[in-house]
Amino acid sequence: MSVLNWFLTGPDQPRITDRTVIKKEYKKHRIEDIASIIFGYGMYYVVKLPLSVAKKPLLAEGMTATQLGMIGAALTIAYAFGKCFNGFMGDRCNIKKIVPLGLLGAAIMNIIFGFSSINFTLFFFLWLMNGFFQSMGSAPWTVSLSQWFGKRKLATWYGVCGIAHYLGEGLTYVGTAAIVARFGWRSGFFAPGFFCILVALLMYIFMSDRPETYGLPPANEYDGDVETAKVEKAKSTGKAQFEALKNPFVWCVALSAIFLGVARYSIDNWGVIFLQEQCKYSVGVAGSILAISSVTGGLGSACSGIISDRIFKSRHATTSIVFGIVMLAGIIGFCTFSYNRALCMVFTAIYGFGLGIELSFLGGMLAVDLVSQKATGAAMGMVGLLSYLGATGQEIVNGRLMDISKRVVNGIAVYNFSVINKFWIISVFLMILFVIPVVFAKRKKADGKE
Repeated sequence: MSVLNWFLTGPDQPRITDRTVIKKEYKKHRIEDIASIIFGYGMYYVVKLPLSVAKKPLLAEGMTATQLGMIGAALTIAYAFGKCFNGFMGDRCNIKKIVPLGLLGAAIMNIIFGFSSINFTLFFFLWLMNGFFQSMGSAPWTVSLSQWFGKRKLATWYGVCGIAHYLGEGLTYVGTAAIVARFGWRSGFFAPGFFCILVALLMYIFMSDRPETYGLPPANEYDGDVETAKVEKAKSTGKAQFEALKNPFVWCVALSAIFLGVARYSIDNWGVIFLQEQCKYSVGVAGSILAISSVTGGLGSACSGIISDRIFKSRHATTSIVFGIVMLAGIIGFCTFSYNRALCMVFTAIYGFGLGIELSFLGGMLAVDLVSQKATGAAMGMVGLLSYLGATGQEIVNGRLMDISKRVVNGIAVYNFSVINKFWIISVFLMILFVIPVVFAKRKKADGKE
């Protein structure tokens, strides 16, 4: 029990009354938390995605696409349930102890993976454990963000912190791909692993517990939203989490997130080998093309809150539908014009920008906006659970479809991606379809029907 108590948030300290000190402390903690989230959570992806750029050499060493799909599924299934668990726990815990520990564990799993001999059972176990450690990142850092920024500012800063996804993906597609091309697939696991151990230590130093544990007012009160602050104070964490579980619109977001997870991780985990096998691009070229989606995705994520607030008047569900259509156009173009390198890059950029917006809202912000601040982790956990069940399913489906399409021509394995591409496109369409009911969520609340 004492070990579990170590994770809990600290007690509230006597309130600081000097407004100048409060402002200085808030500014310091916010800057440190934002920097830790963007860079630190970005590194989560560096130790999450190396398998996506190492698939071809692993196939060459005797592994099958189905086995690689099952290994990838081990990560996502552990991530799905772990994210739900850590989301509910994150509402009650000291976030600076959870997020760095998750990165440390994921880094160690990568190091062991890189130094191990080819063994499906071992790889499956290591990636299962990697998935659990990965689940200690997303929902908890969103909890931290909601603790330090009030409801009125949360969407904007959530979008800014979403850059972390693309920082990590870009470093993987360019940096890790280059390491694999130069030094072999093993280095693509243990090199990032060693680096992320250092990053985990820095995160522990700079991340923060709740404002109240430093004698500071809660974020809504500090940002001048006194009414929201009163409502939050009167509501217990357990009650807020139960309300989130009963909210049908949160479940609509979660259902939409299933297909976001399918589409996103299909491209993340199978996009490189698709470009290698279908278009005969080198791993470096394929990685560079997908890295474009990381750049435009980061731009989309950073702008998501501003776009939604200023253009769509904070109608986040409408924003999600519009940019879901943008994402759909991008993925259709990516699959259709992959042989034309220039067009492939253009449509990858379009897809990435739409995905950046979608990850900000369908990835959690849309659900968080529907619940109490004290249920932020619970909402993220619910969405994350279904999203990564979708991500798990795509690993199995993509791997199986790839093996089914395999033909041997002159002793060389050849794969047909036509059915796989349709699977990716249909997933984005269904993602858009399930978010439509959420458009009416705030309207019903305003009319007193909720």
